[in-house]
Amino acid sequence: MAQRTIPLTRLVVGMYLIGVNRSWLQTPFLRHKFKIKDQSEIEALRRAGITEVMIDTEQGLDVVDHEPSRSTLVETVLVEPPTPIQPKAPFAATSSLPSAMMLAENFSKARQRRAEWVNRLNSLFEQTRMTGLVDYDAASQLIDETISDILDRQAACYAVLGLRQPDPTIHEHGLTVSTLSVILGQALNYPRERLQQLGIGGLLHDIGLTRLPRNIVKRPKTMPPAQQTLYESHTTQGGAILEKSGSSDQAVLAIVKGHHNLAAQIEQTGEISAAHQESARLIGIIDQYDELVTGQTGLTPMSSNQALTQLYQRYRADEVLSQVVSYLIRAIGVYPLYSVVALSSGELAVVGAITPGKAHLPLLYICRSQSGETCFPPVSLDLVHEPEGGRTIRDVRNADREGLDVEAVLRQVAA
Repeated sequence: MAQRTIPLTRLVVGMYLIGVNRSWLQTPFLRHKFKIKDQSEIEALRRAGITEVMIDTEQGLDVVDHEPSRSTLVETVLVEPPTPIQPKAPFAATSSLPSAMMLAENFSKARQRRAEWVNRLNSLFEQTRMTGLVDYDAASQLIDETISDILDRQAACYAVLGLRQPDPTIHEHGLTVSTLSVILGQALNYPRERLQQLGIGGLLHDIGLTRLPRNIVKRPKTMPPAQQTLYESHTTQGGAILEKSGSSDQAVLAIVKGHHNLAAQIEQTGEISAAHQESARLIGIIDQYDELVTGQTGLTPMSSNQALTQLYQRYRADEVLSQVVSYLIRAIGVYPLYSVVALSSGELAVVGAITPGKAHLPLLYICRSQSGETCFPPVSLDLVHEPEGGRTIRDVRNADREGLDVEAVLRQVAA
């Protein structure tokens, strides 16, 4: 491979991109190595703040090191008409943006609904623990409700996941994996039937743990070999529970049985089994993501960005699994709505809107000053209009650990 680092200004259509001078998490691309096919891709890199790129000159064009002649420049000017400059309205003034009050109301509704679902699932999983059977119809009904809620208020449904305590119960973890799988499936334009299968599979992926001793369910960092073997049997036991309960949905069975062994091949063959395997991989990646975020194996809980970065590094050598991680990154976003972020100035802010095409430059509501004092009312900051060398986002914080009530901040903005 012949690699070469060049300024973004010298990148042209036909070159093969293999690297950029910032994290891929902060770019709009799912693939991390590809041939530039359109000028819009170069423009997207520029909007993401990228100034240098690495290219592979064996798979694409190389840089032309000589300067074009003056006649060539003149011809280019004559052939290419000037592009009219469109005035840009301030992002906060765009009519399509949700108001702070609407964001607060959606957040409140999403929090209430999740609390209701957690209570219902507590009963469902306890019943399975006692009987060895799962009420599949009840699970299907709950997922039907969650899909409708996610379609109505997706950002809020994702945001309330951050309100959980570390090391959640089996059913709380299942609800989170289910929610994220539906969000990702929607981003991938899956039909409603497949969203339902993903949602149920995510909800019940660890149902086999209800048949294991509780001390094994709360998995420590290390376990004796015998306990580890017993723990790993929960996928098989989960499949047996579904089959005994009369479930015939092969997609859900494939998820429950295969979400831990992402490299395994499903026994069935043909197009249907390929879709089942894809679903199992998707749930498996989301399962690991939530384990990292909540510290389920006794590890320190990570931020969303840290967990996504670790997953990308873990699977970067596997083209299929790294693509699933990339899909998840895009579905969640760099700085999702309702996120609490720390600025380079030391201030804390809540993300109130995402700028189209500039996900790394959201509209913020500063709620805590650099001296730690509460800002009342919160102060708006649109990073799109922040001057060069001005404030930037340093990292994402956990609202609960920072002692911030995101809903209250948004209501203060709207007041």
